Amino acid sequence: MIGVGAALVLAVAAATGPPWWFKAVGLESTHSSSQPTGEGVGMSGGCAPFQVFAQGRWRPRDAAIRAAPSVLSAQVGSFPANMSISVNGWVYGRPAYPTNVAPWNNAVWYHLTDGVGWVSFAGVRATPLAFDPTGLADGGPPAPIATSCEGAVQ
Repeated sequence: MIGVGAALVLAVAAATGPPWWFKAVGLESTHSSSQPTGEGVGMSGGCAPFQVFAQGRWRPRDAAIRAAPSVLSAQVGSFPANMSISVNGWVYGRPAYPTNVAPWNNAVWYHLTDGVGWVSFAGVRATPLAFDPTGLADGGPPAPIATSCEGAVQ
């Protein structure tokens, strides 16, 4: 009888997905595979498209796509770690991680070339990076902030 009960509990748990504690111990992916939809807040100015990479050094290993240059804006998708992202300029907005150490605490947001949204400075890097499970490695090379690429929110 105990065996039947245990089998029933395991069957229900398997049918409902991974246990709640998988995410707490880092066994469940933290990135969304959803594709962005709709148009985000636009930008005037900027520059020719250039590439940045979704950060893969620390958790969460991705770059959230926001509808506007603020963490308070709706998240409309995400890019997985180290994915190449085409951006065409940047603006100052609300810092994504104001308590991070410099430069990962700044208020720069990059505009996606396709116009779908924005990624924060802290969410991208100049090059792809290996994951650091200890969280102690440096953040790697930051994405460029050329003054010629500064734009304005429309």
